[in-house]
Amino acid sequence: MLKSHREPDPVAGGSALLFWSKIAGNAGFFVAVLILARALGPTGRGTIAFITVTALVAARLAGLGITEATTVFVARRVEARGALLVNAVAFLCGSALVMGALACGALIILDDHGPAGIGAPELAVIVAATLVSALGDAGYCVLLGRERLRPLALITATASWVYPVFLLAIWSTVGLTVLRAAVAWTVAESIRAAAYLAQSKRGLTVTRPDSGLLVEAVRFGSRAWVGSLSRFLNFRMDQILMGFLASEAALGVYAVAVNASEVLLYLPAAMATALLPAAARTEAGLRVEQALRAFRSAALVTTAAALVAALLGPVLLPLVFGEAFDASVRPFLWLLPGALGFTAMIVFSNALVAHSAPGLSSVGPLVSLVVGIGLDLVLIPRFGASGAAVAASAAFLAGGCTGLIVFRRRTPFAWRALWLPRRSDLAVFGALARPLRAARSS
Repeated sequence: MLKSHREPDPVAGGSALLFWSKIAGNAGFFVAVLILARALGPTGRGTIAFITVTALVAARLAGLGITEATTVFVARRVEARGALLVNAVAFLCGSALVMGALACGALIILDDHGPAGIGAPELAVIVAATLVSALGDAGYCVLLGRERLRPLALITATASWVYPVFLLAIWSTVGLTVLRAAVAWTVAESIRAAAYLAQSKRGLTVTRPDSGLLVEAVRFGSRAWVGSLSRFLNFRMDQILMGFLASEAALGVYAVAVNASEVLLYLPAAMATALLPAAARTEAGLRVEQALRAFRSAALVTTAAALVAALLGPVLLPLVFGEAFDASVRPFLWLLPGALGFTAMIVFSNALVAHSAPGLSSVGPLVSLVVGIGLDLVLIPRFGASGAAVAASAAFLAGGCTGLIVFRRRTPFAWRALWLPRRSDLAVFGALARPLRAARSS
């Protein structure tokens, strides 16, 4: 009797691989956050958070959608992959230097109103870190477009551990300061970027830049860039605004709450990441069900994880980070409801990019950003870290609802398909459990 053979779900398998690599990598980042909190306290933690977030935002601004377009084009145009990699590296190198300089110029102008502890050496670190982060994005998007998820996951899982190793070495020898911590982060990120770039060009024939292809990528990517930038700023803009509207100590408290709550976002982010190249190559008629299956699976896991986090977070945060971070508990709890909104926003935004609708993919994240900034300006001066957390959750929920509605208008489906579970939804759970079973049997 012949057994039926079902092809493995590429989105589920890729999601599981990226999820566990993110868990492993962010465990290293968590150790780094713990070292920073213990060594620098809330004020120093707030200043280093401001430096790193500013560099990451400047790098994302420099992208102009090139990374989004490169991911999709690399998935669809095998013959142009070498030129796409060269285009991305050349463009991002120049634009990152410009954007890093502009960010530092803005901080110099706003010197009296900005956070304390940002001098000339810290500004130089911001420029270097912006360049490093942008180049890492170039290698990452090519690896993702080629669906070389194993080397991508390996780098993600291991590179984040370089930073805490550097911090421990510095702390145990010359002592840890904000500047030394910022330099260590920049050097660690440069190692990650070099690894991404080395793996992304493996097996490719590097060619000269293709200006025509670059123009096409900018046209496509600039429409998706609005959404990806807005989504990214939803994570970071509240911390930048807190640097101006609240104390460094309040920012440090909020940064710890954000770092802890972001664990809930790993699976939806992994599923949306794996969905993009897979859906870009899939027949149009199958893309809707792909997106709905990804959302249903991610929403179920995220909701269950949020309930567990609500029970354990109030006990673990002060225990792990120390009594100085007792105030992180309340904003942590306020951040939890936004996880489901983030799930809808990122899954359906990436699905729209795969449907060759990059402009529509930006609507949900843009709504989220506008709502978030508006609420930040109202709530942070009065409620501090808790106000920022409420604004973040409300913004993600607004963006998720908007992204869902836009996706349904672009590709109509029955509302029950959004929530009605199917047997195929369980594929992601099997994929997530596979590494655990392998580790147990070894």
